Amino acid sequence: MIIHIVMWKLKSQPADATEAQPPATFTDATATGVIQATQEQINTFKENSKREIAEALSKVPGPLVPMQFGAPLLPERSKGYEFGTLKHIDFWRYLLTSNQALYSRFKDLKHLHDYAISEAHVSVVNSVVRPRTEETLAYDLEVPDNA
Repeated sequence: MIIHIVMWKLKSQPADATEAQPPATFTDATATGVIQATQEQINTFKENSKREIAEALSKVPGPLVPMQFGAPLLPERSKGYEFGTLKHIDFWRYLLTSNQALYSRFKDLKHLHDYAISEAHVSVVNSVVRPRTEETLAYDLEVPDNA
């Protein structure tokens, strides 16, 4: 069995935010030339991003059991990764619960590969995941089927 873990560093605002919102203050607009989002706006954007990524990836067929998503309980150890997918094991849910991570299981490497290149997965990655994330880290390992 293949365990597939993915973690993301989320963007703090959409790429087009500087065009969509007026400057918060005159100083922000003139000193940086970039509009600074408030912490509340950043938190809202990140929470919406987590929900949208989880909803979209959950609809992609392939994993043996439904994907699970969560954030790390120990963010100081997560190196800035904020979101990911978890699958099935409470231990992973514990580890990956404030920056979030994805955890999923596949029958074998061929099934993981088929999932990764499937039209549905590629579409979600390109249209939902990439616009909302700065970095992605994926880690795959093989474990006994009864693990």
